[in-house]
Amino acid sequence: MIPRTLHVIWVGDESKRPDNCITTWRQHNPDWTVRVWGNDDLASYGWVNAAHMREMAKRELNGVADLMRWEILYHEGGFVVDADSICKRPLAPWLFEGEACASWENELIRPGLIAAGYVASIPENPFFGQMILDLQKEPTVVDRMAWQSVGPLYLTEQVRMQRYTGLTIWPSHFFIPRHFTGLEYTGGGPVFAGQEWGSTLGKYDELHKRKVA
Repeated sequence: MIPRTLHVIWVGDESKRPDNCITTWRQHNPDWTVRVWGNDDLASYGWVNAAHMREMAKRELNGVADLMRWEILYHEGGFVVDADSICKRPLAPWLFEGEACASWENELIRPGLIAAGYVASIPENPFFGQMILDLQKEPTVVDRMAWQSVGPLYLTEQVRMQRYTGLTIWPSHFFIPRHFTGLEYTGGGPVFAGQEWGSTLGKYDELHKRKVA
């Protein structure tokens, strides 16, 4: 089973960590363990792709978080959520009945693209293990934007390349009801979280100061 552990990654300026957003996950899911990964973990965990993380840190910290995400999922299992996400309601157990889960980014704006911000897995899932090994073979990961080389596009390409059939893909409105382009879900289905697009829209300077719940 997918462990009931919520992982949140925040590296960089700790004074801007959106603890207000992270707290919403604790409030709505008291039966889950919430683990926040930070600069100390980045320095000491023993990452397979530590060299790529150091290189990526000079350009895009969100890319460092993506690189950490895949190794956390493989070694720890659980559910990794973006630091700039705001939980709206308790996580339903049926969401995590499979061996791995993720969300579409948006079926209308970016059809076929799997988001990297909400991914869950059992520990030692060979799919994520292969992702890590394939990244290790890459001479560099900063030849493209991070979302392409280590984030959602990389995840999507890996699902297709490995022909991975164990992934349950949630509709985007479960966790990303509003796309960064402004398109917003208006249906009556369940919305478990909202995405603030902190890196994409440059919100991290003020997000940690806002009242979010």
